[in-house]
Amino acid sequence: MRRFAASDGQTLAVVVVAVAFAGVVAAAVPAYLGFQDRRAEKVAKEHLLAAGWTAAAYRQDHHGSYAGMDSADLFKIDPRVPHTVVVVSAQRRGYCLADTVRGKSWSMLGPNRGDARFMANASCS
Repeated sequence: MRRFAASDGQTLAVVVVAVAFAGVVAAAVPAYLGFQDRRAEKVAKEHLLAAGWTAAAYRQDHHGSYAGMDSADLFKIDPRVPHTVVVVSAQRRGYCLADTVRGKSWSMLGPNRGDARFMANASCS
């Protein structure tokens, strides 16, 4: 009968620990990616709300109309508006702004900044 050396049991313990560690990492990765997506969404919405306030200033300066507003106008009024924000459309009474953060696009119909409607696309549809 063969006798097993003490290192045979130790090797099994190392394998068990390695498999357990791999399981923990595999479970943590989706949670971390979900956190990053939620953070990107929050940042995009903050950018859009800030740009919405700047759009309101544009309207004040242009006789109550958003018509003709573009991204460059927003940056002229407030240089702190992130340059990832774009004006998708602007009519006399409303606008559509979009922002892309970490490859995900969000848009906002305006001028309702207090109860803004956000869409998970870049076209306000």
